[in-house]
Amino acid sequence: MNPIHRLRASFPSLCLAAFLAAPAALAAPTTAVGPAEYPGRPARAEAALLLPPAAVPALQINLGAVAAAESGALRAANSAAASPTGKGRPLAIGFGRELGAAQRSIDLSRLTWVPGTDGARHARIEITSPGASAIRVALGSGADAADLTFMFSGTGGTGTSFTASGSAVGAAVAEGLYWSPTVAGEWLRIDLRLAPGAPLPLAPLLIPRISHLLADGAQLDPRSTKLPKGIGDSGSCNIDVACVTPATTAYVNMTRSVVRITFVQDSGTAYTCTASLLNDSIQSFAPYLFSANHCINSARTARTINTYWFFEAAVCGASTPGSFVLQGGGATLLGRSQDRDWVLLRLNEAAPNGAYFAGWRAESVANNAIVTTIHHPSGDLKKWSQGRSLGDAFVNYDDALGIFTDVTWQQGTTEGGSSGSPLLTLNSTGGFYEVRGGLFGGSAACNNLGGIDSFSQLQASVPLVRQYLTPDNATPGAQVAATEFYNRTLDHYFLSTNPAEVASLDSGATKGWDRTGFRFLVYHSPVAGANPVCRFYRTPAYGDSHFYSASPAECASTAALHPVDWIYESSSVFYAVLPDTVTGACPAGMVPVYRFFNVGTTNHRYTAEQVLRNELAVKPGWVAEGYGNGPYFPVMCAVAP
Repeated sequence: MNPIHRLRASFPSLCLAAFLAAPAALAAPTTAVGPAEYPGRPARAEAALLLPPAAVPALQINLGAVAAAESGALRAANSAAASPTGKGRPLAIGFGRELGAAQRSIDLSRLTWVPGTDGARHARIEITSPGASAIRVALGSGADAADLTFMFSGTGGTGTSFTASGSAVGAAVAEGLYWSPTVAGEWLRIDLRLAPGAPLPLAPLLIPRISHLLADGAQLDPRSTKLPKGIGDSGSCNIDVACVTPATTAYVNMTRSVVRITFVQDSGTAYTCTASLLNDSIQSFAPYLFSANHCINSARTARTINTYWFFEAAVCGASTPGSFVLQGGGATLLGRSQDRDWVLLRLNEAAPNGAYFAGWRAESVANNAIVTTIHHPSGDLKKWSQGRSLGDAFVNYDDALGIFTDVTWQQGTTEGGSSGSPLLTLNSTGGFYEVRGGLFGGSAACNNLGGIDSFSQLQASVPLVRQYLTPDNATPGAQVAATEFYNRTLDHYFLSTNPAEVASLDSGATKGWDRTGFRFLVYHSPVAGANPVCRFYRTPAYGDSHFYSASPAECASTAALHPVDWIYESSSVFYAVLPDTVTGACPAGMVPVYRFFNVGTTNHRYTAEQVLRNELAVKPGWVAEGYGNGPYFPVMCAVAP
């Protein structure tokens, strides 16, 4: 048996006054943070021992000419865009190419290993994908990578090279695939370094596929296929950031906060969007990136992020970028919302010198306010648009459901690839721009200059990620974010507010778990009107899962009915308000949390996301549990962001 499904009003109810009572008064939350000039980071020198000898024979793999079915995957990905303008979905710029059965599994003993000066041994693999502007390569499970170091380079070995430790590759492979950073050109080199004295791994190195990109850095150029890819592909009404006058200090600083991001799915399909670098309230210079959920919606995708900094025309009218920086270290998913289409990431490496940490304001944008965005339409060089706010609007379109800020442009526009770009207003007192949200989608385009775009709102996201953006004001009113994790091997979801548990799962100490990014706000200590939430653990012999309830009656009933299969771990892992047990209604200022039970995996899932709720309600194998008459059944109430 499992804990009670579709909870009934037969439990003793709390008095109505308790339901409707407002929670304890909240501490005044931080709603705005100013920008900061980045002091930069020390210059890094590549360790000499990582460099291979001058001549290392290479195993050659040539994938041959691109087939129509392969390039067709790119067109199919973009034809599925949420709107005719291509916004509401990330813009596809590359497609996967599979290695043949004889190529994908590489016996390392087949490679020619050349000794280095430090006692290490070096080998090389070269992969060619004709016509690619850039390549990324996937490494799968196989050889024990602990004693290996990987170096990826392209453009005949003269371009930027990226080094990855065996531990970094192994950690990514444990969760699926490791994707190399992007290297320019149709030719990719993998240099392998085996640590001094280490034995050659017996298991093969697996290379299941590459991502064949039509867009990368300075090599972005229009092709006759006119597939979306980059420089020169955005509409003629777009305005280069280098052409904007006057180029005020506030404006120039803000351009240094906006980055082009690219990322890749396991299939090899590669995408591009826009993101902005946010400052935090303690000026830690942690590299937090804010973008759109429809761009980055999983921890695995976040790990594949490459960032293009200062990717803009050197002078007005130029069709090539000035000096830009490509970083390939990936990012960590911190939080996101599908309903409100936002995502917060932390880059796995420091921002480059010259970056600027943008200020932000988590408040509604006034009607008719002048607004700006800086973005990479169609993956192009950085552009600028300006218009006016049309105020708040409810969006119920495809994968979003909530309040957004509508905008109409008077100069410039946005396109696919602009997704996630910041909505900006000028703080005239402080003399700087403030990020107010990120681009979801809309109808604005060069052929529809009067179209309307919709932006997410920071006031819906900041309360859920205060521990990062306002760490000195992280828990106003005893609030804490309940963080959801997923284990692919178990096909299980897990929820926690416990810092030690969250840290263990994030660090990989408890293996196999990734953040989903979904969070909702509860209380870490007693608050008027809130109940303690009990937690039960189902032992591995019965399903290895957890169960939570804000109902004292259900906690007691579950303990009595399931003394063996469900272990009573705690009577109060956090605190939450119970909905009205008859109507399912939550008090004002709170949002419902829904509980679903998966019969096949004996696992519960808890969410305040309405789009996810709608999906689970019709997904085979999931059963709704909660109060009220439906069609949805809240089981507890979270603090509204």
